[in-house]
Amino acid sequence: MATAAKRNPARTTLGSALRSIRREREWSLAEMAAKTGLSTSSLSKIENGQRSLTYDKLVELAESLSVDISRLFSAGPVPSGLAHFAGRRSVQREGDGFEIQAGVYTYSYLAYDLMRKRFTPVLMDIHARSIDEFDELVRHEGDEFAYVLEGEVEVHTEIYAPLRLKVGESVFFDSKVGHAYVNAGDGPARILCIGSEAGVRGDGVIQFAQDHLGE
Repeated sequence: MATAAKRNPARTTLGSALRSIRREREWSLAEMAAKTGLSTSSLSKIENGQRSLTYDKLVELAESLSVDISRLFSAGPVPSGLAHFAGRRSVQREGDGFEIQAGVYTYSYLAYDLMRKRFTPVLMDIHARSIDEFDELVRHEGDEFAYVLEGEVEVHTEIYAPLRLKVGESVFFDSKVGHAYVNAGDGPARILCIGSEAGVRGDGVIQFAQDHLGE
């Protein structure tokens, strides 16, 4: 089962953020289920840290709740005055970030506290050893850039032959093309992935992998 992991005990989890939204709106689990399309049992598991969601599902959840994606990473409402704040910054410390474990990948989202980013940086640990571990290739609007930090990675797409990348090598591609990353080395594999959804959303949201949990 995929779970949300947090190295920093004080950091907000998806479950606590979702519970905060539900309490602010004075909704029962059943009422939130009707708004989001998730079952009451799924929502209960998320709130109690027994289940997580991959980023594409977080995007859908944020849209169904009419909140910015960053609201799912914070314990309280974001002041509206910060939505277009100039000169903002986000500092990432060792062990910080919003981490989701989802089978084929582990995602560690950087600068997760900033709203309406023009791009989204993510550290991805690649666990899949074969393309057969994916139900389908991932597609989303915008562009994607991947830089290999550790190990060897094979990039599969629906257009090109598999591309092998080593540490220090990178690839930039149109992310509307179906794609997936596979660990092609003997040890761990990690990439820095930067994606955008130009012209689609104002918060820099990107979708990476299908939710292998199902509803």
